[in-house]
Amino acid sequence: MKKQILIATLLTLTTALAGGQVLAKQGFGPRHEKPTFEQLDANGDGALTQDELAARGQARFAEADQNGDGVLSADELNARAQERMARRTAKMIERFDTDGDGGLSAEEMPRRHGAINLLEKADTDGNGSISKAEFDTAQAIVEEIRKRQHHRGGPEKHRAGAGQDSE
Repeated sequence: MKKQILIATLLTLTTALAGGQVLAKQGFGPRHEKPTFEQLDANGDGALTQDELAARGQARFAEADQNGDGVLSADELNARAQERMARRTAKMIERFDTDGDGGLSAEEMPRRHGAINLLEKADTDGNGSISKAEFDTAQAIVEEIRKRQHHRGGPEKHRAGAGQDSE
């Protein structure tokens, strides 16, 4: 049981470390604005169809395709990423800036519990620290999980198939 908890925690931590990449993608993340059912239900009939969902993706693509050539260039993708980053930064400051100075001091920065959980879960001998052996074991477990996900298709499998129906 302790090994399963360790694996789950390490997988969560690994996912959290890659969180910047995940959050940068439209529609992901706990604080990201997601469309409502009503926004997706373009014809207002109370049901979502494949065409309505595809239209949402096409509209987002068209919005990012600033020059309208049907291709997203590196500059266009970078511009979208910068827009998302600016929105997330503003929201973060708004949420955590307790003294209202428009910036975040070290004391105002949100605390991350991933490292604490890693310590608790990877410390298999319970001595309050992680030895090189415990660290290596934890890393091997995470790598094994990644390999299994990759062999099952992992997240890329879902992403690769996501745009096929919308063409």
